[in-house]
Order: sequence, then structure tokens, then C-alpha cells
Amino acid sequence: MADPGFPSQHTTTTTVTNTEIISNLRYDNAYLYTLEGKLKIAQIVFVLLSLIAVSFSTYSMWYQNSAVTSISMFGFWFSLFMLVFYIFHVVECFYKIPWLKIEMIFDVCWPILYILSASSAAAYTGLHFSYMISLLFGFAAMFAYGYDALLKYQAIQRGEIAQGNIAVHKQTTTSTATY
Repeated sequence: MADPGFPSQHTTTTTVTNTEIISNLRYDNAYLYTLEGKLKIAQIVFVLLSLIAVSFSTYSMWYQNSAVTSISMFGFWFSLFMLVFYIFHVVECFYKIPWLKIEMIFDVCWPILYILSASSAAAYTGLHFSYMISLLFGFAAMFAYGYDALLKYQAIQRGEIAQGNIAVHKQTTTSTATY
């Protein structure tokens, strides 16, 4: 005897996700014209200008400047390497590495470090004008990194990968069972 609450037919939905990548290294400057590429260039420029400004101070050898110098240099090199990785599609070749998460963690930590180092530079703005310039560019870099972190977080929430395409194909199959 058949149970009235048990269906005689059921539907199975299978979702197939394909990641479409081109796994060879190639130069493509189209990334520079995207919002993320422009943010990466802005980060590099702001960090470099902040570093140059604090280096031109007559008090540049003080130990208080080491925070600004260290944070600026590490931010410069990380952002430059990531820009080169995106331009030459290294990120796409190694798509299994969670690039978006790595960049998001970096982009969350760097505004915090920049607010600390820029505030240490703010304490010395009366000594030399270059500290004020470093403060300005430090805060600009902080906002560029913060906005980039927001974009990376939204991309992670949407399930995107850093470079390449994800194609989702839904296939529905219906099977009839006789009980």
C-alpha cells in the first residue's frame, strides 16, 4: 500500500560549475582600465608619495619615521606585485589560490596600519611641512585600500574569482520512481 505523503515522482537538480581560464602568461593592459586596476595604481602612487614626503624631512632619520617607511614600502611592493600579477595573468594561471581573500585581508590591515603611521606623522607636522604631505598621502592611501577591501569583500560574497570567468550551468533531470 502506498503512503499518501510519499511522492511517486521526484526532481533532482544538478548544478555544474565550470571555471573558464586561459592558463598561459600573457600581457594584457586591459586591467589598468578597470576600477580595481585604477585603485591599484592609486594605491601605488599614494604610498610612494607618502614615502617620498617623509623621506625629505630634515628629521627623516628619527625612529618615528620607520613606521611610515616600513608600511609604505611593504604596501608599495605588495600592490606593485599584485598589479604585475594581474597584468600578466599570473593570478588567472593559479586560480585555485584564494587571491581575493589574500588581497582583502591585506586591504583591511593596511588602512589600520596607515591610520597609525599617519597619526604618528601628524604629531610632527609642526616640525616640517613634509610630514603634513606624508599625512595627506597616507590618508589617501588608507581610503584607497579601504575601498579596495570593500570591493574584494563584495566579489567574495558573489562567489567570483580574481581573474577569469565562472560559468554556471544548471541541468535538471526528472526521474520517475514506481513504488
